[in-house]
Formats: sequence, structure tokens, C-alpha cells
Amino acid sequence: MDGIERIAGAEDLVAIFGYWPSFHDAEVLWVRFDRRPFGDGQPTLEALVHAFEITSEVSADGYYVLRHHVLVHLRFRDVVELRLVGFNHQNALMGLILTDLRDRQMERVLWEVKFDSAFGVNSTFQCHSVEVFSVVPCNKAGEPTQGYTSRGSS
Repeated sequence: MDGIERIAGAEDLVAIFGYWPSFHDAEVLWVRFDRRPFGDGQPTLEALVHAFEITSEVSADGYYVLRHHVLVHLRFRDVVELRLVGFNHQNALMGLILTDLRDRQMERVLWEVKFDSAFGVNSTFQCHSVEVFSVVPCNKAGEPTQGYTSRGSS
């Protein structure tokens, strides 16, 4: 993916997977909107996504082996042009697509984001910045396996 070096905290996710993941079959657990999170009046969208790696290995029961289960807390600042539909009891993704818009020379809009739906939530928007706020190991059910910490906690 182009522009990964501009994503704050991306190194935390890359350290686990060895690369920036596609988020294929990941599940969006929650989405939060805030119009004033930092006192600057710029809308922010946050999402918690249960991500994992699908290997080429097949288990004894015939399923692909999944590894590196993590809860990824993403933060998108200065959100505009938001469209979100289909959020429900299961929000599986085909992928999370981040497109670098710097070549369009817009001052506040630097990213286009798409939560590409396999089932459930489908969303597109543009934003100024993308941040991996935290990455927490979890089990196959998406429950944290250790204490929740984030880039902003002390």
C-alpha cells in the first residue's frame, strides 16, 4: 500500500503481520463518530476491527488456518463526505482500502477510505489523517487476550 509511512502507528500493525494487511474477512466491531474530539471542531471517525491473517495452511477439519488475531483501533481525523450503510450484527469486510489523495492538491483531504463490505457495514469517506491508535492481541472470538492499551494512554 502506498503512503503507509504517513499512517501514525502503522509500524505496530506491520510488526505483527510483517506487512500492512488487506483486512480481508476482518470484522468491524464498532464505529464511533465525534464532531469535537480534540477541541478543533474537526469530525473524527474511530473503528475497532477484528483482523487476522488467513494462511494457505488447511486444518484437520478442512478450514484455512487463521493467525495473528488482533483488535485494531483506527482513527480517522477531519472526516468529510461520509457514507455508511448496512451496519448490523456482523460486519465482515472484503478489505479496507486506503487511497493516497496527495496528488489532488487538496489542503485538508489527504486520504480516501473505503470499508469494502462482504456483509454488513459498507462505508466510504475522505479524511486528513489515518492513525492506528492501538493493536491488541485477541482470541478467535475477538476478545482481548491482554490489557487494552493505546498510543494515547499513559
